[in-house]
Amino acid sequence: MRTAASSLRLPLLGAVALLSPVAAATQGRVDGLSGNKGFADDTDVLLYPSALGEVDDGVNLNYQAGIDGGVTWGNQHMFWINRDGAPPNSAGPGMTAPFSAVYGQGDGSTGWLARTSWRDGLWTVGGGWSKGGYGRETKNLAFGGDIFLEDDGGDGPKPWVSAYAAGRNLQANQLMAWDARVTVNPDNFNLLEGGAQFGPRWGSDQLRAALSIGPGLTFVNVNPEQGDSVNSLGLDIPSANLAAEYELRDWVSIRGSATAGWRLDVADISDFDKTKAFSARAGGALGMGFKHADTARLDVSISPTWAVQGPALLSGVGSPMFFTVSGRFLL
Repeated sequence: MRTAASSLRLPLLGAVALLSPVAAATQGRVDGLSGNKGFADDTDVLLYPSALGEVDDGVNLNYQAGIDGGVTWGNQHMFWINRDGAPPNSAGPGMTAPFSAVYGQGDGSTGWLARTSWRDGLWTVGGGWSKGGYGRETKNLAFGGDIFLEDDGGDGPKPWVSAYAAGRNLQANQLMAWDARVTVNPDNFNLLEGGAQFGPRWGSDQLRAALSIGPGLTFVNVNPEQGDSVNSLGLDIPSANLAAEYELRDWVSIRGSATAGWRLDVADISDFDKTKAFSARAGGALGMGFKHADTARLDVSISPTWAVQGPALLSGVGSPMFFTVSGRFLL
């Protein structure tokens, strides 16, 4: 498959900039860049625990419709509350639960994590394994899964399972990433989802940017054990995300991202012509980051709606300014 990077020759200056280390990255930075796969972050340990061996000791705290936080220590351990490590966005079943926790170990080569979450009527336990390091240029691979025990009011809890795999290859001037997940819930649904991203990376002393282009697939089989089972399909054909951040001063950066693409949704594959629908997809995010001597960092992701419209002082119907507020302090 040809990528945008295959026909792009980037200056040496950009390659050098992308090899520089990441300093105390946070979830707020990730959200301001719309999760673009071309950026490496300290939060990557939630999917690739092997990277713990190369991440500084620190304390994290995030606000995003709820609060989650974690700590990394000893260059090989981590513990997080209200967040786990399942792809595609490093936020698995625990993010919608009253409680979730994950513990992980890694040495910069291989690593593992174990997690659990609970909410009323549903308990999960799972984990993952990964290999690969951490940095502007890195290769990573991860596998894992979860067991779900659901209380539906019957004779006892009903189990179902989910398994995933993810990988990436970040080079100085290009990126390649992919993820896939299979969920089997015999009484309710079966799910297959995944995606791949390719594109260039570039930058300078102050600028870092990446363009991610690729397809995405979601296939759902509803009521698999019943005669009225329905198969539905969602396909991004493809989607593209451009994200960049610019360091205004040593202590402040601005960042932004835009996503666009076409999507095909089919509500019932057996009746393709009548249930298919094409739609254009578009979105974006903005953000700012503040740091002090590479030891403390505060990142916010800003609603583009708020940035364009400002506070709704007259209508009384305001839009939130921040999606995510994150802090990280190195120990």
